[in-house]
Amino acid sequence: MIDILFLAYNRREFTDAALKALVANTSWSNVRRTWLYDDGSTDGTLELLRSYESADTILVQTELRSPVAITNDFLTQRDPAPVFAKIDNDTMVCPGWLEQCLDVMDRYPEIDLLGIEPMYPCEGLDRVEPRGIELADTIGGIGLMRTRAFTSLPVPDGRMGFTGWQSRNSQVKKAWINPALPVFLLNRLPIEPWATLSATYVQKGWQRAWPGPYRPGREKLWSWWDP
Repeated sequence: MIDILFLAYNRREFTDAALKALVANTSWSNVRRTWLYDDGSTDGTLELLRSYESADTILVQTELRSPVAITNDFLTQRDPAPVFAKIDNDTMVCPGWLEQCLDVMDRYPEIDLLGIEPMYPCEGLDRVEPRGIELADTIGGIGLMRTRAFTSLPVPDGRMGFTGWQSRNSQVKKAWINPALPVFLLNRLPIEPWATLSATYVQKGWQRAWPGPYRPGREKLWSWWDP
């Protein structure tokens, strides 16, 4: 049984799509609790999150202004399960994502952090061979994580992000799932309405600008879906 940590700050349209995908595409028999963190939203995101509250889905309101600080709060205050999934409010998970990730974590018990951003060519969920891993120095902000990895907690003041924390803790074993899962990162999709929304959110200061342009071949990561 795992916990799910869902981070949100404004971007209501992204949050709505991400939560709908999470609810529809998650095997809930594997989930103990879901923690919805709202970090001071002002655009209706908080009210949206409230509509998902239940006995096993808990809303936490903060104004920490940092995903690292939120993760720190979750780890120190919420008694997380030995494995938890960290999902941002710009991430649409695909059907079967959790079973695929748990299978990889079971087969590679030495891996502490499993990134599920589509950093490698995607393959659908009908593949015959089980997915493997690609070892990495750092992973992205979404994926499955073992609580044991966080013996030294992230700096909660926002001056050092998750990548910096990983770099300073080389003993933590990181890997990407490979082949990648068909996961949507809404703030990186160069198609409408997501591209315009991302530009708006960047202008408002609600997300960092995607550094772009895409690396050669990166556009192929989305070739499985025809908008």
